[in-house]
Parts: sequence; C-alpha cells; structure tokens
Amino acid sequence: MVEVIEDLLRNLDAAALALDTPDADDARAMRDRLATQVRNHLLPRLRQVSAPAIVVVGGSTGAGKSTLVNSVVGAEVSEAGVLRPTTRVPVFVAHPKDAELLADHPVTTVATIVAHGAVPRGLALLDAPDLDSVHSGNRGLADELVELADLWVFVTTGSRYGDALPWQRLRSASDRGVSLAVVLNRVDRRALLKVRRDLFSRLEGQGFGAVPFFVIPDVGPHEGVLPPALVAELTSWLTVLGAQSQSRSVIARTVRGAWPALRQDVQSVAAALDVQRRTSLSLHNQLQAATTGVAAQVRRDIECVSAATGAPTTAWLAGASTGGVLAPLVAAPANMFEAWRFRRANAARNVAVQSLRDVSVDVAVTLIRAAAELGERSVRQAAAQSAAGAQVAALVDVGAGASARENRLGALFAEWTGVVRRRLARLASVTDDSGLEPAGVAALVESAAVGLDGAERAVARILGEPGSAVVQHLRAELASWAEAAVAAEADAFVAALDGLGVDDGGAATGLRLRASELKGYL
Repeated sequence: MVEVIEDLLRNLDAAALALDTPDADDARAMRDRLATQVRNHLLPRLRQVSAPAIVVVGGSTGAGKSTLVNSVVGAEVSEAGVLRPTTRVPVFVAHPKDAELLADHPVTTVATIVAHGAVPRGLALLDAPDLDSVHSGNRGLADELVELADLWVFVTTGSRYGDALPWQRLRSASDRGVSLAVVLNRVDRRALLKVRRDLFSRLEGQGFGAVPFFVIPDVGPHEGVLPPALVAELTSWLTVLGAQSQSRSVIARTVRGAWPALRQDVQSVAAALDVQRRTSLSLHNQLQAATTGVAAQVRRDIECVSAATGAPTTAWLAGASTGGVLAPLVAAPANMFEAWRFRRANAARNVAVQSLRDVSVDVAVTLIRAAAELGERSVRQAAAQSAAGAQVAALVDVGAGASARENRLGALFAEWTGVVRRRLARLASVTDDSGLEPAGVAALVESAAVGLDGAERAVARILGEPGSAVVQHLRAELASWAEAAVAAEADAFVAALDGLGVDDGGAATGLRLRASELKGYL
C-alpha cells in the first residue's frame, strides 16, 4: 500500500496541468489537495502506523478553538485572546512519548510542537487557524491542515453555526473520509436548548446525524482555561479515543474512508490531463494553421511578380530608356559609335544594376515582412479565441518576434543570393555587349527573379534560355522560402506551448493505473 501511495504522489507531482483550460483551476486545486492529503497524511500514517491519531481542532473565527484545546489539556499551550485571528501559527500538542513518533511528520514543518503530559496518549491535538480567516495564508493553511486529520473536531458557536463555509468544509471533509466531531461552543444558556436542537436538526439534514456532538455553554468574559466540568464530556471522549484500540480504529476508519474519494479524484485529475492534451493538440493545429492563408498569398504574389511593381519598374524605365545607362541591356548597339558610348558607361552600368537589384530586393523584403507581420497578427488572433491560447500568446514577446523576423529575412536573402551565384557559375561563359561584370550579371538575375519584367527580358537576351530557366527557378525558390518565412511566425507560439510541458499522456496513464491499484484496497 505504501508503494502504491508513493507512486501516486509521484504521478500527482508530474501532473503539470499547465494549460489554462476551462477546468484547469478546479483540477489544479484538486491535484494540490490530493498531493497534500497523500504527502501529509496518508504516507506518514502508513509509514508510521503506531503514531498517535491527529485531531485537528478547526472552525470559524472566534469559535474558541485555542481555549478549547487549552481546556482539554488543562494548561495554556496555545495562545487565546480577543484579537482576531489569534492562532496565526498552528500549535501541535502531543504526549511526550507520542511526540517522539511524530518527529518526521510533515506537521512539524508548519506547526509549533508542544509536548505535554496531560494530552491523552494515542492522540495529538492540532489547534488550526480559522477557516474564514481574514488572512488568505491562514485560510489556505487551515484547509491544508484538515488534510492531516485522522479526526476533525469542528468548533462553531451559537451565532456562527449557520454560516455556509463551515458546512461546505464539513461536506468536503466527510466526502474525503475524514472522521468528524462537532463542538457547539459559547452558547448562551438561555438559548442553549433551542440552538442545540436547531444545529442537531441541521446536522441530521446534512447527513451528519451520527457525528459525535458536544455543547459547551458560554461562561462570559474569562481568562485561562474553562472549568473542567464544562469540557469533561469532550475530554473523556478524547481520552477514550486515545486508547490504542480506539485510536487505531479512528485511523483505520479515516484511511479506509479516504480511499473511494481518493480514487475518484485521481481519475478526475487524469481526465483533466486528457483535456489538457486534447487542448494542446488542437491549439498546435490552430497556431500553425493561422499563417497558412497569408503564407500562400505571399507565395502567389512572388510567383505572379507582384513584388517588382512600383519603385523597381520606375528605376528600370528610367535607366533603360534610349540613351540611358541600362539601354545596352535591352538591345545591342546599333553602330560603332553607340558601342563606343556604351563601353564608356560600363562602370556606371554595373553600379546602376547593383542599385536596381537593391531596390528590387528591398521591395521583396518589404512584401515578405508585411506578410510575416500579418501572419503574426493572425496567430495572435487565433490564440485569443481561448484562454489557453491567450496564455501562450502572452509568453511570446512582440519585440523578440520582430527581431527573429528580421533575422529570418536577412538569412533568407543572404542564402538566396548565394544560390544565385552558384546557379550562374554553372552556366557557360557568355560573351555579350552588355558590359556587365559577373557581380552585375548576378544583380540583374536577382532583379529578374524578383519579378522585374525588363530585367527578365534582359537576362533572356544576354544569357539565353539557360538564363531564363535560372530566373524561373530562383523565383520559385524565393516564393517557397517566403511562404516558409511567413509560416515560421507560428514557431515561437508553438515553442511556447511546448515549453509549458503539457502531459503527453504518460501522467494521465500513470494516475489511472494508480486508481486501479487503489481499487484493490477498497
């Protein structure tokens, strides 16, 4: 049984539940509560079966819990007073001989340990913070300490027993198999019978009619412990429970009672992990699909030479008109004088072609960048449709995304230029009258591949069909790479989703296996 529970704790710790699915908050709370119950109660109890039964004395603010503990012990072991909350640090009181058995118990890390000989052997009393404390830390600790209990003594008063929160906590503790007792404390003697009857009726109505029930009248303002006669019935009952056979019975009943709810809750956490995994897979598809339309459009734009409209065309027309520095790229010289004049402008022509290339590539970069930015916005819009998607989108920094985009574009065109040069190096040497150097020819080919019609016709004249084939290949390659660059806008979001560590099914499978093993102990 210990091995099963140890494996269960490991599985619970591995149940990340990192994604903000609709049921995530409830599932995380259940996982944390189960882990606390297993770590702080079931495992210590199973490992040290001879340890005393832990009686948690809890309840609402001002119910007199500390005074009640002090009165049962017959000494002021826990601070009591009129300030609220009084109990800020839990006080754990045990018989000195029992305290030795609790040396390694998790309760020692959250409570002040007091050894006192008046505590019944076989029991240890834990004075817990208020369930409805004004301090959230105290409320959380009070809930956590209930998970330690072999027996929870719920303390309320004649004026507070109707509060909704205590009943909610009682039902929750009962569902988890915790043994219960109820103390109605500080009851005005004039209303004692009426309040007692009403509270007992409520207990009956909620299914707690068999729960031990004690009533302690109000004694008015006082200091120190209550008169022994007022707590004699409760003290005697606790003393009887402390007897070895009785305390073992309480412990066994609580442990057995915890099993059905524990198994059901473990299966619920496993189901929540399944929701996480399905949500993660769906979100993966949504994020990656969000750029598909934009990426396909930028590919079509480049294939249809939309990138060369505007500035590149204007620059080409200005340079390639009659007498222009780029005119020899359009047609051979008509006569010797024109050939001589063209040769004189060779240096300027190479500079002009490089400038034309820069303008063409800049327009292509701008086109792809705009598409990538639109792709990134599409991913964020797709992510915003769910809480899980919004959680992932918040992890992706806009500035970092812009920087990564520029790096991708820089790498794309650097690689593309390298491909241009490698492709041209495979062509046979061409002798022509354009006066272009190899770098100038490469610049002209890049301008043509981007989609500049005049440059494409010039490449066909200078390099022939092989040159035109290179242009078509390079354009197709640029279109494909541009599509990939836009699609890559989803990568950072997918990486952020993967980084959350959503369960791939292993943790859920492990929890279901533990649940089946727990069934064997029912």
